[in-house]
Amino acid sequence: MKRTIFAAVIAALLPSFAFAADWPERPVTIVVPAGAGGGTDATARMLADRLRDKFGVPFNVVNQGQGGGVVGINNIKTADPDGYTIGVIYNFAHYAPMGQADFNASDFTAIAQYNFDPAGFNVRAESEWNTIGDALDAIKAAPADYSIACGGGCGGSWPIAAATLFNEWGVDLSQVRMIAGQGAAGALQDMVAGGFDVVPTSVPEAGALIQAGRVKSLAVFGSERLAAFPDIPTLSEQTDLDLSLGAWRGVVAPVGLDAEIAAELEQAMSEIVNDEGWQAQMTERGFGIQWRDSSTFADFMASEEGTVREIVATLGL
Repeated sequence: MKRTIFAAVIAALLPSFAFAADWPERPVTIVVPAGAGGGTDATARMLADRLRDKFGVPFNVVNQGQGGGVVGINNIKTADPDGYTIGVIYNFAHYAPMGQADFNASDFTAIAQYNFDPAGFNVRAESEWNTIGDALDAIKAAPADYSIACGGGCGGSWPIAAATLFNEWGVDLSQVRMIAGQGAAGALQDMVAGGFDVVPTSVPEAGALIQAGRVKSLAVFGSERLAAFPDIPTLSEQTDLDLSLGAWRGVVAPVGLDAEIAAELEQAMSEIVNDEGWQAQMTERGFGIQWRDSSTFADFMASEEGTVREIVATLGL
């Protein structure tokens, strides 16, 4: 009887071992929870080309940006964890507390983070604020007196970065006026015209207006100054806050992915992110590079989930 049970267990396990050893035998789908042409799509396609070269099968990008990315992220979560559906994920912790979706960091197998683009704190060129400290002190003293543009929805990466900074500075978030809109470009134009006091975005998004002398960015929310904007200081240069806040992207798979397949994907991602040609391509396209391995990336997503959800609750979004 014992021999029969043992043989049955071994027989049940053998197919999964063989499956992992043979992967990939056919094309792999990369779900991108964003429309074609944007940054998430562009970086996913760069990864797809290199993953194809490494594994010898096509890695096909499928754009699923419906519902602000909810459709795509949910399809990554619910896919068969067979290694043939993976996805690019980005700042997503705000969806659940805002009632837009039901997914958590624990719903995914983290493979690796490959990108981080720090937020910038943009104000009108004629603003009386010349440092990030000036702005934060003024907003802390009278948070309801100033308008902060969210660009798109107020749960997005840029407004959440600003709200996190305000919270760290001791600003009463319940009094902050954060206003949703139709995108960063429109919000920046509205600010220049006097409609907003602050528009948090990536610095490149404000680059043309900065170069035209109509906008000034008081700080970049990263550990280093940006090569393309060397005159904009970091938060840590001006304050005692050591924060890296902004938009990030990484590769994940559904929970239950075979550990050997996950390890192969992680190793491939490590080789890609450390490749000088890929780094040059990312830099030329204006994308920052941030490496986190699977374990560190999983911890990062879980930590950010807690922080963002606390911020969303305080803002009353």
